[in-house]
Amino acid sequence: MKRISIKNKDGIETHWLEIEDETALIQEWVQSNAFGLPERTVPKSADYDPADVLEEIDILMTPAIDEVLNESGEVVQEAIPAVTFKMVKLRAEYSIEISDISAEHALKECLSKRKAEYPSPEEFMNAYFDGGEAALVELQAKRLAVKVKYPKPQ
Repeated sequence: MKRISIKNKDGIETHWLEIEDETALIQEWVQSNAFGLPERTVPKSADYDPADVLEEIDILMTPAIDEVLNESGEVVQEAIPAVTFKMVKLRAEYSIEISDISAEHALKECLSKRKAEYPSPEEFMNAYFDGGEAALVELQAKRLAVKVKYPKPQ
């Protein structure tokens, strides 16, 4: 059992889910941008929070072109310098954290099963007030049998 926690870029949990196999679900969420934009690249001139910048990058728009000479050595085509575009890579608007909650889930399940089979409060009250010590010992034996039947997971 896994717990999927979706946090916004400020680290605040906005959604969570407990599920057995999360792989396909997360892929679907990421593809549909369900919780915000993934890591992305925008022009350096765009409006963004500087705290979201992962790195600045230069994107090559057109490569440099060398000058072209004719057979007599005259320049036919001037050299053209490379053209780059300044961009910034921004962090995603959300993060996905997956934690294994198998142990917690197993413990909850164990305790739930125990609770369903433990002697009821009414049985305890009757044994305490009306049954005497023998009834309380019998009730404790029932309780211990339930603990043995549903041991706490390791």
